[in-house]
Amino acid sequence: MPSIRQDAWMHAEDVKLAEIILRHIKEGSTQLAGFAEAGSILSRTPAACGFRWNSSIRKLYEQELQEAKAIRKARKKKKKKGDLESQPLKDPFAEIPEQKRHISESEIDQLIRFLTDLKEQSSDVDVEEEEKLLREKQQLESAYQQLKSDYTVMKQNYESLLNVFKVVDQARKEIPAIKES
Repeated sequence: MPSIRQDAWMHAEDVKLAEIILRHIKEGSTQLAGFAEAGSILSRTPAACGFRWNSSIRKLYEQELQEAKAIRKARKKKKKKGDLESQPLKDPFAEIPEQKRHISESEIDQLIRFLTDLKEQSSDVDVEEEEKLLREKQQLESAYQQLKSDYTVMKQNYESLLNVFKVVDQARKEIPAIKES
């Protein structure tokens, strides 16, 4: 999961948050579910999305919010009557006025810079992680070779010890038993 962002909200994020919350309301879902979805898409916590929606965005989309609630109510009413047919979902942007959909060129440039930086950071982390894993692999390989060598020496010593025991055992059998008088 990407890291949780804590920087300032951009207009594009506000629009995306509004789209998601309004869609959840229209479909009869909860705003909490919308905050969770928005959080995962925008790399923010659901609580941050809820706070942003309730403190700023909700006021800007008051009319759309009322329309979404009316749609939800109508859907519930139809569902109760049992005649809710599968209706294709409308374009989520259709309800948002054109002036609220506009993203300035500077915001697009800012998004491009952000994504480029994110990509570079990701590749830097990948290179560092790969180097770290290679070093760890080399250390483990070296430790394995040492253990393998130690095992070979220990096996040879064990076989030598077994041979000594065989010789001692044979010698004991060949020595006549001393009888005590």
